[in-house]
Amino acid sequence: MAKRKVLVALDGSPNADKALDWFLNTVHVQEGDELIGYCAWQHSHLPSFSLTAPFQLPSGEWEKVMTETKERVDKVQNEFESKCQKQKVHFKFLNENRKAGEGICDAAEKNKVDLIVMGTRGLDKVRRTVLGSVSDYVLHHSHAPVLVVPSTDEAASK
Repeated sequence: MAKRKVLVALDGSPNADKALDWFLNTVHVQEGDELIGYCAWQHSHLPSFSLTAPFQLPSGEWEKVMTETKERVDKVQNEFESKCQKQKVHFKFLNENRKAGEGICDAAEKNKVDLIVMGTRGLDKVRRTVLGSVSDYVLHHSHAPVLVVPSTDEAASK
């Protein structure tokens, strides 16, 4: 049987973790299959420039944001690698500084994946959408099939 490539979208959220766990524990992974963990990251806020010194970035704040981002991505990578090693799955991990939806679709295309696995975001009382914006983007723009694993809360509420 041909080798399959599966991209799992990761961001450290419980929904992404559940999607990875579901895939590893439910799908029969065969010898030669490759699991690609993909984590897109962007800084939610960058330190602002000072009006009195517009060309100086507050370096302490910038370093703090960069350090926190690196620690978060490292944690996602370490957890992904640990789970794959435990299941004896061939893997690689990719991360990029870009919008998640675009990054997932581009990484899937560049790596010629057969399937994208991702979680949903949790439902909140204000926005009653079934999927988060990233899941929705990937479903509408990916050239590969997309498997969206519902969160435990979503499955229990039905």
